[in-house]
Amino acid sequence: MATALPLRLALAANALFSLSCAALMLFRPSMVGGWLGAQTPLALQAVGAGLVFFAADLLHQATRRRIATWRALYASAADFLWAIVTVALLGLFPNALSDSGNGLVITVAAAVLLFGLWQFLAIGSAHKLPDTGEYRHCIIVETNAPANAMWRVISRLGDIKNYMPSLKSSVVLDGRTPGVGAVRQCENHAGKRWAEQCTEFSAGRSFTVRFLSEAPDFPFPAKTMRGGWEVMPTYDGCQVMVWWELLPKRRLLAPVILSLLAFQADRDFPRVIQRIAGDALGHPPEAADQQNPGPMARLLPNFC
Repeated sequence: MATALPLRLALAANALFSLSCAALMLFRPSMVGGWLGAQTPLALQAVGAGLVFFAADLLHQATRRRIATWRALYASAADFLWAIVTVALLGLFPNALSDSGNGLVITVAAAVLLFGLWQFLAIGSAHKLPDTGEYRHCIIVETNAPANAMWRVISRLGDIKNYMPSLKSSVVLDGRTPGVGAVRQCENHAGKRWAEQCTEFSAGRSFTVRFLSEAPDFPFPAKTMRGGWEVMPTYDGCQVMVWWELLPKRRLLAPVILSLLAFQADRDFPRVIQRIAGDALGHPPEAADQQNPGPMARLLPNFC
């Protein structure tokens, strides 16, 4: 990620604000009720307890070594929902609170909305590359399979469907040998189809592809899109880096698009790489036992 610091600050600030509100609701509900013009201590304490859990999640996100932008996205969604529900309730029950109470809840809703916007924009900054203006997501997965064996499987570009259950088919067009110029066409089970042209191929180590986003039926919301795989040997196996760089069709939606990409990649690709490692080791995961634990794949917290 380019820089996660603005997002960490936004999450931490939101957590501090939420904890402050929660403390007042939990320990001084009568005072808060006086401000609102409605004495409902149990309801205030229930909301305060919910805010404690929300703040704890925000702090966990802000302090993780590898920040998960999809979690920050749902935090922003929760903030936006708070603001919307506040306005809706005030519209439905305009006389439920005193004038000062209405002003207080509007002020809090405005602050919550600002925190949500801050987080939303910071998600985009976390993925944005300052030099090109493109957005990037990258993962590194550690496995116990040797690098040369992993590359032997990964370099068979047309075989990716064997390791990704979401794919219905994958094939290198025109029967070309994997390398620069080869085009891999993939189709998922929903019938969406796309093609990737290999632009760089370093035998034994890495390859880069350009998604043919100019195709009229290109299914992803990107003007341009690239990706790549790299295999890096380690003492007891290797690390596999998979990355994507794209320019969204609508830049405003970049935080949403990249967060969803991050969620799917972080969830699915360690298992994809584990299946590849199983093939590389000649030992499918279901055959693992205590003496031979089989293929291992672990998502590393490293940024790349």
